[in-house]
Amino acid sequence: MDRRRIIPIFVVVFTNILGAGVILPILPLVAEGQFGATALQATTLAAVFFAAQLVAAPWLGRLSDKYGRRPILIVSQIGTVFSFILFSLAEPLGGALGIALEGWGLDWGVSGGLVILYLARLLDGVTGGNITTAQAYITDISSEENRAQALGTLSAAFGLGFIFGPAFGGFLAGVSLTAPFIGAAIITSGSVLLTTFMLKESLPPEARQSTENNRPEVPLRHYLQNHTILLLFLITFVITLAFSALQSTFALYAERVVFPEAENAVVARNVGFVLTLIGLVTVLTQAALIKPLVARFGERRLILLGQMSLILAFAGIATLSHPLMIALFTVPVAFGNGVNVPSLQSLITRFGDEKSHGRLLGLYQSSRSLALIVGPVAAGFVFQAISPRAPFALAVPLLLISIGLSLFLQRRPIPTQVRRPVEL
Repeated sequence: MDRRRIIPIFVVVFTNILGAGVILPILPLVAEGQFGATALQATTLAAVFFAAQLVAAPWLGRLSDKYGRRPILIVSQIGTVFSFILFSLAEPLGGALGIALEGWGLDWGVSGGLVILYLARLLDGVTGGNITTAQAYITDISSEENRAQALGTLSAAFGLGFIFGPAFGGFLAGVSLTAPFIGAAIITSGSVLLTTFMLKESLPPEARQSTENNRPEVPLRHYLQNHTILLLFLITFVITLAFSALQSTFALYAERVVFPEAENAVVARNVGFVLTLIGLVTVLTQAALIKPLVARFGERRLILLGQMSLILAFAGIATLSHPLMIALFTVPVAFGNGVNVPSLQSLITRFGDEKSHGRLLGLYQSSRSLALIVGPVAAGFVFQAISPRAPFALAVPLLLISIGLSLFLQRRPIPTQVRRPVEL
């Protein structure tokens, strides 16, 4: 693994995720407390983000296969900066929008500020599809033998971003409710500069897909007709659907159950600390454990271990309410997610050649995005209609389903090396 090329993309991803992590503890609380959103409307903000990412991820991955990774990373991160600026201006822009709608005789049933939050989340989702490009960059510069480790290193950059981002966001929330969004815009602007001046292109022109290539592009149906690829996407979908319960409702759950008497700024700070713990354990898992675990168990068995860890975590969170116990049960959440993501990515990339990694990872990201569209809406609905604990309780049977699918995966053939381009 070429560490001289890994380090720049690690720094770029870390800085980008740091900016995204800053807004995590505060966004649902701002939507609910400042702009009058219901729990379902607050969690739907996450669904809007991932709906946009579902559309954008394969498109960005395909563009990166054709034009290179670096320019796509730069352009998409600039869009993310503008989305954070929209978040920070949601109140004044929302007020102006509300006045305009009244003048036109329109009533959308939500505040203008909440509409601006949705628009900002939509823009952030379109540009947030750049994770596909970052993953493709890693596959470009890693060999088959160390790909899981390299993807784990990229995931560790995510983990580090989520260590410092939520903690920083919780701290800034004590200054003002808009401060986290301003901080995120500044941090992500730094990521754009790092990509521009530090990152070297990983996909040379001669390796890119183009209309001038003698070999035509492998059609999408070639991948989707492979039952093992479809099974991997389905496992990814179900695991992510369960995980979205924590991602979309945890801040609201903490407000209702764990810290029911605390102010929003205090809740945001404490949620930031819990998310920081999750990020820390994720980093330790993917930086120190993923390589020996893959060597000992292989990616397929490691996915089973990660799912069992998630079941333990969600069962605990669904039944307990003491802050220390909740924090304790987020540790197996971080471990389970930390081993599942790079293992699934590594398996999926074995079905393509170096020219199609971006497209395959784009499809993988789309399966995650689809789950993260359905998941937050469903979690918000059961949170509001049943109880704040219900999303975590329902995650357990979902994970039992994914374990059944993963047991079936053990018998499916998976290439041991990256295949050469398919002749058509």
